[in-house]
Amino acid sequence: MSRYDLNSLQSDLRKELGNGLTEENVNLVKDLMSRYKSDPRDWKDKEKWSDVKYTRTLMDKGNGHYNLMILCWNVGQESPIHNHPNSHCFMKTLEGVVHEELYKKPDMTSCQCSCGCKMEKIDDRDYAIDNVALITDGVHRVGNRSHVDKAVTLHLYSPPFTTCHKYDDDTSKETEVPMGFDQDFSGRCCGTSCCS
Repeated sequence: MSRYDLNSLQSDLRKELGNGLTEENVNLVKDLMSRYKSDPRDWKDKEKWSDVKYTRTLMDKGNGHYNLMILCWNVGQESPIHNHPNSHCFMKTLEGVVHEELYKKPDMTSCQCSCGCKMEKIDDRDYAIDNVALITDGVHRVGNRSHVDKAVTLHLYSPPFTTCHKYDDDTSKETEVPMGFDQDFSGRCCGTSCCS
């Protein structure tokens, strides 16, 4: 029996999400992400590291229905508090441990000044290698709390998005920010061209 590698996962995702993500196939996508067991041979050559920020490498554009990417988290790096507007996020840990903090979405109508509007954390959890999380319409922060080990995660966002909203920790101020990639391998996935 052949190994279910990252190329196999990408191929299955393209088949399953050929017409986009639906409520009916959310669990199947999570199962496919879980079926793939992290193997550095599949993604080590796609890593990109920065001492300044976590990095995002695009693996597949999913015919416009999703983005599949690898994120590299150097020691102590984390995202700002943010959301993925109207997009499902599947996150799988490939290396290390990543930490997620969930926040209550701020009610800016009751907060007219910069005082007393601190973001309210409502939960947090850790994801070890091969754990898969599903984040839908929530506000969260993801990061690598280790000061020794790096972390790598695989993310699938459906539908893909070009901006997200980040929130100031102390004032809850929401800012729309553009999302980009540090590397783009989307033309080389699945053993065939995946540029469409």
